Amino acid sequence: MDPDKPEEWFKLAFDAEDPEEKIEYFSLILEYEHLDPELWSNEAMALVWNNKGIALSFLGKDEEAVECFRQSVFLNKNDVDVLCNMGVVLFNIGRYEEAIKCYNRILVLDPKNENAWVNKGDILEMMGNHNEAIECYSRVHKEIELDNKFAVVWHKKGLAYFGLGQYEDAAECFTRVLKIDPEHSDAIENLKTAMGNTKKMNDDMKYQSSSCL
Repeated sequence: MDPDKPEEWFKLAFDAEDPEEKIEYFSLILEYEHLDPELWSNEAMALVWNNKGIALSFLGKDEEAVECFRQSVFLNKNDVDVLCNMGVVLFNIGRYEEAIKCYNRILVLDPKNENAWVNKGDILEMMGNHNEAIECYSRVHKEIELDNKFAVVWHKKGLAYFGLGQYEDAAECFTRVLKIDPEHSDAIENLKTAMGNTKKMNDDMKYQSSSCL
């Protein structure tokens, strides 16, 4: 294979371990003026933009990464993986509303996409929209399975209930976590806290009731 051709640069980029080296090769492809349109379709160029974006994100160059992902989506509008990559980076740099738009777009294309529901829930929870976050997490475990990924989601859901002060619901979620992963240390501690807060609330209610007599 000719070392000065885009096809070889593409292979070298994928084989490279250094993100800067990957970016160099992907940039050479994107700047090349005589690409064979049969080999370098929109889908192929979208893949180049996406992988350049991933390499940039590894270097912390998030704004540049987002622009690469935008170029990729422009060329291949239905690639949910690219939209997810862009959503993650937008979340990391605090552009929450734009990240949510990415996940909403994914969910139009793939309504059962678990990563999109969880990531959207995480953003909503970060923004203090606990009820909406719970709704997102609930879409993931309609039918709970004994899998660690579900333990993670149940834990996130429990923390969202914490944010609402709904400690009994939170305790139920943490209990679900421990059925899947009995050694989950955060769930153990959070369950203790949730149960303690529930008891305190019940005791306070009993005291208030007796005071009214």
